[in-house]
Amino acid sequence: MTSLRLPLALTIAAAALVLSGCPSPGNGELPTAIEASDTAQSEAALAPLDVGDERIRAADGSVLVGIADVPDTIRVDQQTEFGAADRFQEASISPDGDWLTVVTTGAAHSAGWLVRVEARQSRPAAFQYGGNIAIGPWSDDARRVVFVQEGPAGDRTLTVVDAERLGETVEASSMPVRSPEHEERAPEERIYEALAWRNGELLFRVGGERWVFDPDSGEVRPSKQ
Repeated sequence: MTSLRLPLALTIAAAALVLSGCPSPGNGELPTAIEASDTAQSEAALAPLDVGDERIRAADGSVLVGIADVPDTIRVDQQTEFGAADRFQEASISPDGDWLTVVTTGAAHSAGWLVRVEARQSRPAAFQYGGNIAIGPWSDDARRVVFVQEGPAGDRTLTVVDAERLGETVEASSMPVRSPEHEERAPEERIYEALAWRNGELLFRVGGERWVFDPDSGEVRPSKQ
C-alpha cells in the first residue's frame, strides 16, 4: 500500500500550493516526497476526502479504504460487540497522512475507527449506542484524535484515542473525557465541546466552564485561560 501514500501526499501538496497562490518550488514540478512530508501537517487538512457509503477515496480518486476493510461488528469490550458498520458516514485524515479517522453506522448505532492507511487495518476506537459519532480535532503531532459522541438522551461527550496505544476493543483504545462534575449533571447538561489541542493536552468546555485533559496521566484540571 506504499504506492498510495506518495500520490496522496503529492496531491495534497499541489492543492496547498494552488490555494495559497504560491508558485511551486524549484522548476515548477511538484514537491518531492520529503518536502511534502515536511509540510504534511498543514496540507493534510486540505485533502478533500470523498466519503461514500462503501468507499473513501483520496483527492486523486484512489480508494483509501472500503467498507469490507472494516469488521462487521465492533467489539466494545471483551464480552460485548455490536453491529455498527453498514456504511461510512464521515472520515478525516491525520496531519501526517498515516491514519484515517472513520465513522460508520449501522441500524441503530455508530462506531469510530482508526484505519492505518498503508495496511487498511481498522482498529475499534469509539462506540455510541443508539446515537451518533462525529470526528473531532487531531493533535498537532498526529498521535491523538477526538471523537464526539451524541447520545439518545441529548448528551454530547468526548473520547480521546491514542494512535500509539490502540487495543482490540473500544474499551482498550479509548479515553473518556469527563469533568469532575460529570455525574452530577443531567444528561441534557452534559454538552462537551473540544476546543483545541495545546502542548499535547486537550482544551474542552462543558457547562460554560473550560477544562484541560492530559491524556498521558488522565488528569482533568480547570483551564487557566
